[in-house]
Amino acid sequence: MQLLKRLKKILHSKIFYILFLLFLFCYLFFSYQFVNSKYSSKDQIFTGTILSKKINENSAILEIKAKEKLLVYYNFSSIEFVNKLKIGDVIQVKGILEVPNRNSNFHLFNYQEYLKGKQIYWILKTENIILKESSKGLYLWKDKLIRRLAKRKNASYYFAFLLGDSSKLKFKKLYQDLGISHLFAVSGMHILFIATILSKLFQKIFHKEIHSFLCTSFILTFYVWLLSDSASANRAYFLYILSFLNKYYKWEFSSLKLLYFVAFISLFRNPFCFLQIGFQFSFIICFFLMLQKNTSKGYLKSLFETSFLAFLVSIPLSIYHFNQIHLGTILFNMVAVPIVTIVLFPLAFLSFLLEPLEVCFTFLIFLFETLMQIFQVFNFLKLTFKTVSILYIVFYYGILILALKCSKKWLLLFLLLLNIHFSLPYLCTHYWIDMIDIGQGDAILIRYPHLKETILIDCGGILPYGTQQTSKAETVLIPYFNALGIKIIDTFIITHGDFDHMGEAINLIRDFKIKKVIFNVGEYNELELELIKVLKEKRIPYYQNIKSLKMGKEIIYFLNTKDYHNENENSSVIYTKIGNQKLLLMGDAGIGKEKDILNKYDLQDIDILKVGHHGSSTSSSKEFINEIAPKTCLISVGKNNHYGHPTESVLNVLNECDIYRTDIHGGIEIKLGKKQYKIRTVS
Repeated sequence: MQLLKRLKKILHSKIFYILFLLFLFCYLFFSYQFVNSKYSSKDQIFTGTILSKKINENSAILEIKAKEKLLVYYNFSSIEFVNKLKIGDVIQVKGILEVPNRNSNFHLFNYQEYLKGKQIYWILKTENIILKESSKGLYLWKDKLIRRLAKRKNASYYFAFLLGDSSKLKFKKLYQDLGISHLFAVSGMHILFIATILSKLFQKIFHKEIHSFLCTSFILTFYVWLLSDSASANRAYFLYILSFLNKYYKWEFSSLKLLYFVAFISLFRNPFCFLQIGFQFSFIICFFLMLQKNTSKGYLKSLFETSFLAFLVSIPLSIYHFNQIHLGTILFNMVAVPIVTIVLFPLAFLSFLLEPLEVCFTFLIFLFETLMQIFQVFNFLKLTFKTVSILYIVFYYGILILALKCSKKWLLLFLLLLNIHFSLPYLCTHYWIDMIDIGQGDAILIRYPHLKETILIDCGGILPYGTQQTSKAETVLIPYFNALGIKIIDTFIITHGDFDHMGEAINLIRDFKIKKVIFNVGEYNELELELIKVLKEKRIPYYQNIKSLKMGKEIIYFLNTKDYHNENENSSVIYTKIGNQKLLLMGDAGIGKEKDILNKYDLQDIDILKVGHHGSSTSSSKEFINEIAPKTCLISVGKNNHYGHPTESVLNVLNECDIYRTDIHGGIEIKLGKKQYKIRTVS
């Protein structure tokens, strides 16, 4: 008894938390720097249990638990075998381990960090899977539940509400834009609802609070396990357990201290869970809601204050991860939270158990989706911000804490900082050239000082031989523009109509604001004609075969010689001079056009050359390169492309230049000064 009292005293002391935080920081730092994987790249045969399964057109992605978690990419020949694989099956896999890719462009999603947050350090690609043992026990129940959910009419919402998997939602992007996507992840709201129902049920059966708690905790433990280690669900689960024990045994810990304990537990279970977006949003928003206890009377007023504070708290993280916030989020949450928490979420459980209720659930889902689509009229309230640093986030939260604890005047400083950050892209006084790694294709962005002009030259595209899984416009280009604080592309230049240069044009124009489009010389091909239909729908002006374009003080020249009746030779070759730097962008122009350019134009001492046709032997003749004498050469090319670009012969011709390649260096960023330029690459 004396020992428990002493332990309680230690746990209540401030010095304990300071020492514990220092220990935790060191633990996380060394865990992050020195990942202790149980495998090496030499290992080739692995036996593990299937934890999750996702099937695409010709491949499946399996997460398995062997000595540690592995992500298996399985190229299958028979989908029947894959469909038979169950959660909990023990399989043997043969293949070569690969380190997950980091982001190959500045500011964009880092797949390696994302997987590390789930404690997955290796990817395994295979065509050989052997079933060793069939699923049994809890895993078999989980597999049956998932298969049953998948057959239901509203499967995507059942997966979201019951298992916290919102990936299948039709309007997932809309919910993210409106700032209500948190309602489709199992969190404190869901756990509290289930715990309350179960507690009251078991209280009537056992008449003792501790027995009710034990039974409820047992069921919650199984439910949280079903959610595959969801950060928000784990937080709510551990907080429920500790809150009950704190009350029952009269430990007298504040809710904030209990949250600290839960964070410690989560981080010791998985030192990398802080990399998960769900962990960051869940714990930080919960921290501030506990810090500023809501004492308002009345449901609507309380809901408004909670929504407003949660919105303020989410701003820095939303900017860091998504580069956007929606000023209407408070209103949307005030409408959506009651609908989801009081109606849709409970009805999801009931209609799953009692199938006749699904008709009602379907109708209410339809009404909810319709209402959320109506909210799209408020899209003008969506603001785009340049990516913030970790230091900015810490500073933002420091100011917000002062505003909540000391004086609301600090809140004005918080909003002022936000406004300054919103204006940052317009304060930059330099020219920038970004060669975006778009794979096997071209995408070059030119930014003028104060963002007075933005020029995009080509936009890449998935080549016809590949299977397009996701839009590069959606996953690379638009997030990249958002991260730079760019809200509009003033001029979109399409050098020519090949798919690897304009394949993403329609997707880009439908989802991002473009002022005007410029085509090259020659007849329009089918791809260009499809784009022109969209341009007419959007009332975006377009031009063809222009000679020059005045952009501020600079002039962009199009070195068009004639119509070659060949798509590559008809590429727009672009020349401009910014400050003292000369830029020459060759598109896919070949050796024939290079000769004509030398005969017609006087080009010497080029500072930056975008090498023609991805370094193909059909471009960059020795005569041409010797004449223009480039200092820096940029090659946009896909990693391990089946064309063999860039060729050895071209690299030999360019051997006196500084060569930067997207397949090796990733995204390339060039800052142009009055007398010199600086180059930064992702690698």
